[in-house]
Formats: sequence, structure tokens, C-alpha cells
Amino acid sequence: MSMPFPAEVIAAYSRLGIVFTSGELAREAKIPRSTAKFYVRKMLEMHMISKVPYKKKYQKYANAKNFSDWLMDLIKLAIRPLEEKEQYDNLKRGR
Repeated sequence: MSMPFPAEVIAAYSRLGIVFTSGELAREAKIPRSTAKFYVRKMLEMHMISKVPYKKKYQKYANAKNFSDWLMDLIKLAIRPLEEKEQYDNLKRGR
């Protein structure tokens, strides 16, 4: 199974506070700052975190302090509804 982030980044994410910088992620995960910035951009794209306006800081969503919390919300709010819609559409078509 392929994970969107390496294990050290996932572990570091759970140790960070609610508001953090890419430098803090780099320090916690023991990775270069440029690599941390790459993963922060990826987290922003995946809506795992949000940017704090006018600051070089990022914020975790209140219900996603850990990677697994975020992943469970993603499954519950996005993936299951898509699957259920597909199953419903298949039933309507008689498949």
C-alpha cells in the first residue's frame, strides 16, 4: 500500500501543535526544510491543513490532530458517500 507521506512525516505531524511552521515539521521529522515545504504544500492540496492568513504558519483542522483522524474523516465524508452513490446508481440501472 502506498502512503501519501513517509512514516517520519506522519509521526512528526502528530507531535506538532495545532499551529506550526514548515521548519517545525522539518525539525520533528528530521528532514530538510525544502522537503518539509514540499510535504506542507501536499498537505494543503489534500486539505489536511490550512494556511494561517498573513503568516508563514499552517493550522491543523480541529478534528484532525493526527493523520489517522484526518484519514477517517476523509473516508467518512468523501469516500463513503461516493461509494454509496455508485452503489445506488448501479441499483437504479439494475446491475
